[in-house]
Amino acid sequence: MRGVVRPRPGGQPAGPARPGGAPAPGSAGVNMDGPTEMMPQVHKRRTGPEPELLTHREPGYDDPVDDYRDDYRDDDYDDEEVPLSQDQKRLRRKRIWRRVRRTGYVLTALMIILPLIGFFVAYQLVDVPSPQTIAKDQAQVAKLTYSNDKLITEMLPPDGQNRRMVRYEELPEQVKNAVFAAEDAEFMTNPGFDIAGVMRAAWNQLSGGQGGGSTITQQYIKKATGNEEKSITRKALEVVQAYKMNNTYSKEDIITAYLNTIYFGRGAYGIAAAAKAYYDKELKDITPSEAALLAGMIQSPSRFDEPEYMTRRWEFVLGQMVNNGWFPAEQAKTEKFPQPEDWEKLRTKALTDYRAHIQRRVMDELARDAGITEQDIFQQGLVIKTTIDPAAQKAAVESVKNVMDDESKNILPALVAVKPGSGEIVAYYGGNNGIGTDWAAAEQEPGSSFKPFDLVALLQKGMGLGEDYDGTSGRTFEGREAPVRNAGGDDSCGKECTVAKAMEKSVNTVFYEIAVEIVGTKAVRDAARQAGITSDLNGDKPEDAAPDGNISIGGGDTRVSTMEMASAYATFAAGGIYNKPHLVSEVRYPDGTVKWTPTQTTKNAFDKNDPDNNAKIARNVTESLMPVLEHSDLECDGDWECAGKTGTHQFGNTDDNAKAWMVGYSREISAAVSMGAEKDKKQIPLINSDGDIVYGSGLPGEIWLDFMNRYHKNKEPKDFPEFEAIGKTVEEFEAENRRTEETRNEDGNNGRGNDDDEDGRPGGGGGGNGPKPTGGPTIPTGEPSIPTGEPSIPTDPENPGNTFTPPFPGPGDVTG
Repeated sequence: MRGVVRPRPGGQPAGPARPGGAPAPGSAGVNMDGPTEMMPQVHKRRTGPEPELLTHREPGYDDPVDDYRDDYRDDDYDDEEVPLSQDQKRLRRKRIWRRVRRTGYVLTALMIILPLIGFFVAYQLVDVPSPQTIAKDQAQVAKLTYSNDKLITEMLPPDGQNRRMVRYEELPEQVKNAVFAAEDAEFMTNPGFDIAGVMRAAWNQLSGGQGGGSTITQQYIKKATGNEEKSITRKALEVVQAYKMNNTYSKEDIITAYLNTIYFGRGAYGIAAAAKAYYDKELKDITPSEAALLAGMIQSPSRFDEPEYMTRRWEFVLGQMVNNGWFPAEQAKTEKFPQPEDWEKLRTKALTDYRAHIQRRVMDELARDAGITEQDIFQQGLVIKTTIDPAAQKAAVESVKNVMDDESKNILPALVAVKPGSGEIVAYYGGNNGIGTDWAAAEQEPGSSFKPFDLVALLQKGMGLGEDYDGTSGRTFEGREAPVRNAGGDDSCGKECTVAKAMEKSVNTVFYEIAVEIVGTKAVRDAARQAGITSDLNGDKPEDAAPDGNISIGGGDTRVSTMEMASAYATFAAGGIYNKPHLVSEVRYPDGTVKWTPTQTTKNAFDKNDPDNNAKIARNVTESLMPVLEHSDLECDGDWECAGKTGTHQFGNTDDNAKAWMVGYSREISAAVSMGAEKDKKQIPLINSDGDIVYGSGLPGEIWLDFMNRYHKNKEPKDFPEFEAIGKTVEEFEAENRRTEETRNEDGNNGRGNDDDEDGRPGGGGGGNGPKPTGGPTIPTGEPSIPTGEPSIPTDPENPGNTFTPPFPGPGDVTG
């Protein structure tokens, strides 16, 4: 506001009064509280004053705010420490928020414009796959080779056998509806992609989740191009391609291409092949219920042999068909699962011998460890190099043939050999029926061949082979009603039985006591896990629950595969170093480019913090297992040092055996042989051609020894490392016994207990070991077995005392 006009000295008219303010420094006679005066003219040539030249004027509240001037800088007020007024604060907030809003507008515009520009550019550059070309590219032969690159077999995709391209007019309405219900109910109306699904996929990528909500068009793009990389970039490109395909081809063309290309499992590419592979029908004859199952298998086609999964998917798709009005709700309530035909009868070209088991295990390993599916293998024509050594595989097959030629075909042996120090599976024989049960992968009761893990747990506590326990038969333990018995119910090892002697004679009562009362059954389970056993050892109990005492003798809920046992014993052979067992060494594209190689898992098994103690534990186990082979007449030829353990599992509440094992190793190789028997898919007792019960030292031991001698032939013999005992030694135990005996003699008591032996059953001692004297005194207890009101558990020389009654069904749906 301007000041009032005042007269000037000398009669000059006064100019406008200046706004009030402080006088200039050095001025005198100026009213400090008065208005600011205009300065007099300095140059006479000026005709008038320069109003407001030196004035300071506050902007009015209605004046526009200049965002590019900061009239109220913080530093101005900081210097004078003058607080801002409420109006000044309001103005500042107003300017700040205006800037924030404008920045937000710009960023939002960029977020919208840039993707649109990228989408437009990508749309011009990307190509959409031709259905005919892609169908042709998928029909490639995959190869399975030995470790030396020699061919095991060519794996022929069914394209050249049963693929038939169908036209849209040949697609039954119920088939299309089922596929829409399973994969993309809005297919006929969406633009090729689902924006909600795209956003969900992006979020899953960022958060580490799974699933992406792809439309049928996107799925076709992904499968047709073979680009299944899990990244946001790939997903964005897929959306562009799907949109372009939607604009390039009609919906009819796209769904036809999709159903001619997609994999349905059972080796079937395309819906026409799937109709044949599942129901042996022409596509036109497929019912709505059957179509629901075929559509349901698109999600995970490799699970075609899992009845529970197939049923679940069929129910889901049928429900979606009902929800979309494509299937009557009332009929769905009474619809029965459309059981597919036996695939093995429908296949026209496939391996049917032992190599089929190798191929299946290779497929499983690649899917599990590398994410390479069966569809990827055939689509890309991959060459899979296995760890199978042709000489070792030949030795395995010939050993089984030589021993089993005159035996019943109902007896089903398996053999797996693992290279210590690498985990390479060099021989794999799951049975000669390649379309039957793979007995090398089937989980079975290992019997006494599980006892080395009891010993590992004991050694980890610093206790050694010279520790002694009550080895008499018929002992009772807290928490167990039935007594634990040894072979034939005799006192096979006496009251003072060393761990070394108990392992040699496979004395159940000693190892049961070790597991239950000395180390705990959890420690036994942990030792088995450390060695390489991955199977569930707890049955229906929680994983963290303690197994029952039967784990000590490989019975009850204890089930392992032949492959696992070969791997676990390979850990002993490698001085306590665990290597993950594997069948695949390399996967290559047809041009030789490497697609994938396994990442090897290697670690100290039994003492991760002390490598020396870890090696000592493994070597002490080996020391205990070497006499078992001599006792069982299974010593390796030549100068090869070998160690091993036999095992059997009883056939229910009988004197027969249901399972028989031999597992052993040298420095060069670890091999496991298992054996069971079936008739009409029902488990039967193991009886050899002479009508005798089969024990671990019998047919399994013969196969194992034949294989080991073949494998070692023309190789330089290797000895085990030097033995260094842990804890109490056998020599210390014997010295203590001598002193005790001398004391007794001095007292005039030179009586000795009965030197009991086996009761004449073959392979006595719980490990299939033949009847031999112990070489030491045994003291009879003179105590009868305590009756429990329950039938006594039958015994056998390798695994008596097992409470497994009645037997559990085995891998072949046996009932015993």
